[in-house]
Amino acid sequence: MLSHSRLAQARRTATGWQQAVQIALAPLLATGRITDRYCQGVIDNTLEWGPYYVVAPGIALPHARPEQGVLANGIAITTLEDPVRFGHEDCDPVWLLIALSAADANTHLATIQRISTLLADEELLVQLQQATTDSQLFQLFHSRNVQE
Repeated sequence: MLSHSRLAQARRTATGWQQAVQIALAPLLATGRITDRYCQGVIDNTLEWGPYYVVAPGIALPHARPEQGVLANGIAITTLEDPVRFGHEDCDPVWLLIALSAADANTHLATIQRISTLLADEELLVQLQQATTDSQLFQLFHSRNVQE
C-alpha cells in the first residue's frame, strides 16, 4: 500500500477540511495514481453526502469512486500538525488522513480491511501521531508490511 516515502507526509498544516483533503491526496496525484478530477470528486462528494470517509475519532480515509479519476491503486498517509474539523459529529477533529485510490471495488474493500486492521493498533496510532518527519511516518506504516 505505502510503496514509497513520497507517499508519507508528517505534520502538515491545513486551514480546513478541503485543504486537508487536497494535501492528503497530493502524493497520489504527484505519483500518477489519480487525476485532478479525483481530488475534486472527493470534495464534491463530501459536500453532497457529508464526511463519509471519517471512520473513527481523528481518522479519515478520503476517497472517491474509481470513475472519478483513479489511474492506479494507491495509498498516502498524512498527519496534521493541528487537527481539522470535517463536520463529523462523533469523530472530529481529524489528525490522520489515509488517502486511497482503488481501481475497482474488490481492491477498495481489501485496502479498507488492511487499513482497519492497522487502525485497531493503538500503539501504532500513538507512534503515527508522534512522528515528526515524512521518513518516520513512512517507516512506521511500511514496517507493518502494508503494500499496494
